[in-house]
Amino acid sequence: MVRRLATTCAVLLLATFLAEAARLPSVTVDSSVADVQSAAARIAEAFAGLVAETLEFELDPPTVEAWNTPSLAFFDPRSKRIVVPHWHTLDPEQQSFFLGLTQTPSQAAEIFVALFNEFLVAHEMAHWLQWSLGLVRDLYTLEREANDLAAAFFMARDDEESLAELAAMIGAMTPLPNPTPKGVDEASFFNARYADLASDPARYGHYQFRFILESIDRRSEMDFATLLERLESERP
Repeated sequence: MVRRLATTCAVLLLATFLAEAARLPSVTVDSSVADVQSAAARIAEAFAGLVAETLEFELDPPTVEAWNTPSLAFFDPRSKRIVVPHWHTLDPEQQSFFLGLTQTPSQAAEIFVALFNEFLVAHEMAHWLQWSLGLVRDLYTLEREANDLAAAFFMARDDEESLAELAAMIGAMTPLPNPTPKGVDEASFFNARYADLASDPARYGHYQFRFILESIDRRSEMDFATLLERLESERP
């Protein structure tokens, strides 16, 4: 009886240890550049690992770096690199955009971290996957699909709480006006004017924030493995 109890306790402790090891790292507004980069790399590794496990073949994962650029977060297929920003070293002009959308500076910092240092790391990994599989998509579809994959990834990691918190933060922000002209198809406008939109945080933010919210709203309908298998089936 004592031996059986000891064995059971050991199994429970091992399960707890593995669960803690698998948990994605958290980033705070006070995290250093090195900590942001390390946490983002862990998210990227977890994403790539789930892809390899599901598709049963490995794709060469990108490197991850944390430094500030005008684009904030992006995947560069030429260098196979994902770049994410850091709030405290961000240009004041870029910070001011987020400060203008929230009630307090701390709210602006918190949503920036949750968005760019967590959710959008998975979003950019989705762009890496789309590129690695050679998928042909218009820009509107690429962005919406990347958000679906990011939301499904966090669900696969049993981290629905992070998605719900991000949705609540975005929902509490000052709404951005819709740049799509009345009577014009949104997807067509987005594809045709992407370069202009992407250079304007307010105009591009309207679409991206809404895309993210819609993906999170449908999180219970999306299965990461099913999405991966569909993408793999569409590989040229």
